[in-house]
Amino acid sequence: MVIRFSTVLAAALALSTAATAQTAPRTVLLGDYFGIRTVEVTVAGETGQFLLDTGGGISVISPTLAGKAGCTPFAQITGFRLSGERLTMPRCDDLAITAGGEALTVPSAGVFDLASLLPPEAPRIEGLIALDVLADRPFTLELGAGRLTFETPDSLAARIATAVELPIRFHRQAGGISLTVMARVPTAQGDLWMQLDSGSDGALQVDRTSAGPLGLAADVDRQPLHLKLTGADGREVAAHVEARVRDMIIDGNIGLPVMKDWIMTFDLAEGRLWVQPTPPASTTGAR
Repeated sequence: MVIRFSTVLAAALALSTAATAQTAPRTVLLGDYFGIRTVEVTVAGETGQFLLDTGGGISVISPTLAGKAGCTPFAQITGFRLSGERLTMPRCDDLAITAGGEALTVPSAGVFDLASLLPPEAPRIEGLIALDVLADRPFTLELGAGRLTFETPDSLAARIATAVELPIRFHRQAGGISLTVMARVPTAQGDLWMQLDSGSDGALQVDRTSAGPLGLAADVDRQPLHLKLTGADGREVAAHVEARVRDMIIDGNIGLPVMKDWIMTFDLAEGRLWVQPTPPASTTGAR
């Protein structure tokens, strides 16, 4: 949808211009929601907490905030969970938001009340921020330390100087609206591609067809694994994990317990990802 209020458009344009002129990296502090990271988001002057979910694919906004933004939800977005379960919700197009003072646009936001899935006494969650709103600018995600940093060209170069670049590919659903990142996991039988999912509290989930190439048994639910991802230059990024073997529609899913130990720098416009270990002293309680 097109935002119809001229004042909102003017504000969004002003924020966009400011972002374009950014000369220093901008760091946004992340909150914690039962171990999952959150970010404070403002929509049409209303501010709320949104889950930060790199595996979400599609950013989501509550019906209340959609109404504040002047959006009448229309048509639909249809996607699938890792189990293959189908999800459908109406959408708002070209939704202007700000996160930590950074102007962003959601290409097509799903309109759904995430709070309806949570206990009534739980803190209010107004939506979900996925990678679709971060596709046009380099950023660094430090889940352990609770920081999201929007990089400049100079800060990006400094950030990746000693990091390991991991081969990635994009996974898209919903007619191309959805966006998640899959990291390559080499095996003797060929490459597996694992989704990076900061919204998952499981370290590693593996489809039964991927278990064998990883040296796992397909009929045992939980097993230890030394997970190794090989960088473009041959260096490795590794983690000791408990792998959950289940039926999935992708090869596998790397969750928050692994990702919180990494500093991840994304340049999605160029299709690139760099990873380096999180210094132990920089974690602030993410689970």
